[in-house]
Amino acid sequence: MAVFLIPVAGDAKTGTTKATDVSISLVDGIAVAPSGDIYIARRAHNIISKIDQNGMLTNVVGTGVSGYSGDKGPANRATLKVPAGLTFDKQGNLYIADRENHVVRKVDTNGIITTVAGTGSAGYSGDKGPATEAQLDLPSDMAVDNAGNLYISDRSNNVIRKVTPDGIITTYAGTGDDGYNGDNMPALRANLDKPFGLTVDNAGNLYIADRGNNRIRKVDAESGLISTIAGDGGFFFIGDNGPAYRASIAGPTDVAVDDEGNVYIADRNNNRIRKVNTLGMIRTVMGTGQQDYNGDSEVARETNLHLPFAIALDTNGDLLVVDRSHYRIRKMFQKGSRVETLAGNGVKNFAGDNGPATGAKLEFPHGIAVDDEDNIIFADKGNYRIRKIDPDGIISTIVGTGIRGNIGDNGPALEASVFPTILELNHKDEIYFQSPSGFVSLIRKVDTQGTVSLFLSSGDEDYQQSIMQAGFTGRSSHSEITVITQFSGMAFDKQGNLYVSDRINHQIRKVTPEGKLSTVAGNGSSDYTGDGGPATKASFRDPQALTMDKQGNLYIGDTANNVVRKIDRQGIVTTVAGNTDHDYSGDKGPALEAGIKSIGDLAISPSGELYIVETGNHTVRKVTRDGKIVLVAGQPGVQGLFGDGGPATQAMLKQPACIAFDSKGNLYITDMGNNRIRKVTPDGIITTIAGRGSFGWGYEGEEVNIYFQNFP
Repeated sequence: MAVFLIPVAGDAKTGTTKATDVSISLVDGIAVAPSGDIYIARRAHNIISKIDQNGMLTNVVGTGVSGYSGDKGPANRATLKVPAGLTFDKQGNLYIADRENHVVRKVDTNGIITTVAGTGSAGYSGDKGPATEAQLDLPSDMAVDNAGNLYISDRSNNVIRKVTPDGIITTYAGTGDDGYNGDNMPALRANLDKPFGLTVDNAGNLYIADRGNNRIRKVDAESGLISTIAGDGGFFFIGDNGPAYRASIAGPTDVAVDDEGNVYIADRNNNRIRKVNTLGMIRTVMGTGQQDYNGDSEVARETNLHLPFAIALDTNGDLLVVDRSHYRIRKMFQKGSRVETLAGNGVKNFAGDNGPATGAKLEFPHGIAVDDEDNIIFADKGNYRIRKIDPDGIISTIVGTGIRGNIGDNGPALEASVFPTILELNHKDEIYFQSPSGFVSLIRKVDTQGTVSLFLSSGDEDYQQSIMQAGFTGRSSHSEITVITQFSGMAFDKQGNLYVSDRINHQIRKVTPEGKLSTVAGNGSSDYTGDGGPATKASFRDPQALTMDKQGNLYIGDTANNVVRKIDRQGIVTTVAGNTDHDYSGDKGPALEAGIKSIGDLAISPSGELYIVETGNHTVRKVTRDGKIVLVAGQPGVQGLFGDGGPATQAMLKQPACIAFDSKGNLYITDMGNNRIRKVTPDGIITTIAGRGSFGWGYEGEEVNIYFQNFP
């Protein structure tokens, strides 16, 4: 028996609420039904919602659970997994790119859902056979022509597939190899690179947002030839009021065409919507290029967008824009270019506080630490918060409003805007966390009274002067502009001194509680020298992760050298793990003979063993007391979500970021790519302790309906 927890916004009887009052979070697709209703794919919710012509939002497809179920039943009882593009056919059937299920699904006019393409497993197979027996790989969008042919942007296969009305699939454009060539040749001989949005015009010509190539391509319906209609391949902004093929567009993610043949482009990384007229000339019709939210404007070109992702034309010919990172759906009226927000309150989706952590939603959890009472403190980076899981498994926010930024110093931490990455606790259980701010790196502090303050900034004059006077300065500190640095790791000793990795200068700095700075490792050159001598005369390459053992020895993830090095209490540096190969090798052998790759974090267990996170290898390993290296969690080189309840060495992780131990020896991993916190017990069993598993919790202002259903 499965439990479905379905968030129902607003009115419990109608299941609707005003669309502009809802946190729509990240939206990856938009389409307009023949009736004029707008449908959006809410990827963070795994739900398709409808915005009717009265501005009311209803959830119509999906339960909110991440999964793949429900075919041949009501669409609102089905599960989706990161839905992306949407489109309608003439009959009013809705098609969904159920991206991470690797299928395309159809919801008919009676509300019944089926799979029309894909097997559910990633791959590239099945051409000239039934589409439901073919493999897709992360389909991103679809379009339907007047004859009922369905075109699928098979993104990670770098092709466009076509499904005929009788269900037969073929490849329509692309060779399967990424790259750019083939213009004015048959589309099947051309290379595409991560194609995203699709649309067709009234003549059946297909338009492709060829994202990786920074171009818009067109496949002619009559000849089958492909051409570039916009973009010169440059990833920047140039070319307005000139020929579109000579303009630069940056990572286009969608395309739309009106009845007159004008083409609209979601120029995502330029924060603009651009239009190519029938003469092939391009101009910006919406967006300034700036990303800060400045409200709706009477003039679309004065309205800021932030990474606009998807676009569509409504039944009146007005342009709908998924202003993705402003968490809004915007409408640009063609007459007068006025802008109006149709949906979204501008707040990013967030859920789970004050309930079991296993039901909370995390987004890119990063730094993690455990305090003296075994509370787990971690940076919920993508939700712009620092959260706490108590020993009973209840999660709460302790720092941050959910707004990205670095505002609120000397006030309550819960009222501050933050962007936390790495975090550590000092001997008083005060929280220190790194926070990027443009070209400046910050370290902010939260004291035991819950007050946030700025502790260290790489942009401070005192900090820059301290580096220049330290005696050992890196090459970048001699920049003609200013001292350039980037904090990338932290560790505390028992006296409360903070050690900081200065990655760009290839050095390690020590900051006393009073703010006095000194250099403890690195001569500023990017190299690998100095073992057996003073750490200040040794060279490092991109040092990042740091940790301190009980004896006061400092361990450094010398990342670009692919080794872990140790500075003892006398300041002498040695290598303790890694043979300098950027590889994964050597398990069960001497740590110094092992290949290590992508060092993300280091930690010392209560028993004194050194643990190493290898983010790019999706693993955690440890160095035993006798100098051997062994696997602790993950499958080398394999990423995924698997293995809870079993041995951690047989489980899958996805881009693990940081680790920490509690007093009982349990290991906690921020499984960043899976948006979970995983726990490995001392006997090696792994479980998820935070982040959604098979069910979720309702959002603020939403009712939770519970459904029970038996499955075979």
